[in-house]
Amino acid sequence: MTVAEQYLTAKTRNILQARNKNSKKANRYKFNRFSKACTLISTLWLLSMKIEFDNIIYSLQQSGGASVYWREITSRIRNMAGVSVYESKYSKRLRGIPVISNANVFHSSHFRFSIFGKAKNVTTAHDLIYEKGFVTNGLGAKLNLYERKLSFFTADAIICISENTKNDLLEIYPALKNRCPIYIIHHGINIPLSNIQSEDVIEKINTPYLLYVGGRDGYKNFTGALEGYVLSGIWRAGVQLICTGKNFNESELRLLKSYGIEKLVVCEGHVNTDRLYKLYKSAYCLLYTSSYEGFGLPPIEAMSVGCPVIASNISSIPEVVADAGILVDSYNYGEIAKAILLLENKKIRNDIIDKGIKRSQVFSWDKSSESHFKVYAEISNL
Repeated sequence: MTVAEQYLTAKTRNILQARNKNSKKANRYKFNRFSKACTLISTLWLLSMKIEFDNIIYSLQQSGGASVYWREITSRIRNMAGVSVYESKYSKRLRGIPVISNANVFHSSHFRFSIFGKAKNVTTAHDLIYEKGFVTNGLGAKLNLYERKLSFFTADAIICISENTKNDLLEIYPALKNRCPIYIIHHGINIPLSNIQSEDVIEKINTPYLLYVGGRDGYKNFTGALEGYVLSGIWRAGVQLICTGKNFNESELRLLKSYGIEKLVVCEGHVNTDRLYKLYKSAYCLLYTSSYEGFGLPPIEAMSVGCPVIASNISSIPEVVADAGILVDSYNYGEIAKAILLLENKKIRNDIIDKGIKRSQVFSWDKSSESHFKVYAEISNL
């Protein structure tokens, strides 16, 4: 039973209970007629749930956590029984400009909101990287700050993707505390099981290898992963460090050459989901040394297919990883190196793998989308 169907059942039950309380002497015939009427009314109520999704995020980025989140949530809610979904496709040139929506709920993928129409506004806070100063350069950063603040203070509900993000939000904007409901809804994972068989060999990569996924600039702290890898000495045995994302720049290439590891540290470039999970599946471990995340998808993605995780012990990352990975000070390179070598112990490694698989099962896009629907239903007062 979907969450929409459960909500319909609950609404029907509440109406029937109220009827019973006021009409205890009603005969069975009248009760059955009333029951059918209530079912019809509840069905009509459910069918009236109209949601507008603003897909502007796809004009701003094709990959990344926000795009993954939006695709996974909207695709599931779109297929819920009795829900009417309208998806608007705006150009990035219209970012920051409000819209007029007559849906019950307007949820933007990137901090837009509806004015004048009857729609209740929902916004998602992924992180506070601009407010906390992790991204400061250029007009784009200033525009983001403006859009985010305006969106937060016009929202009828705010969805935070972690407890840490909610804490950061209220630290930066304490006036939001009693302004509107703030919900915590975690991300999920979507594993392409048919494409990650253990016998599937990763071409052109000498295993074992360590894996680094995502951006490498600034707060992403690629330096922590690289320095930990170098200090561990594991590279002397031919163990590689494989990275995904944009190709190495000249500065990075010079640094690798200075360590004499330019042939061992390899960038795969941007990879699709199937390729990414194959990389997770065969990796010695994932190094996730970011100094700030709103949630952090790579650790649970890696854990879901039995890849041990070494991750930072700050921000939202401990909330996601819990005791299912090795948490380290990502600026203590010696600590990272020790964690890498610790995984050579088979007992410790297998224990972390088992815990990781169990931990990853806590996170589900189906569960997340159902929680989103409940938010829409609560604020629309239908």
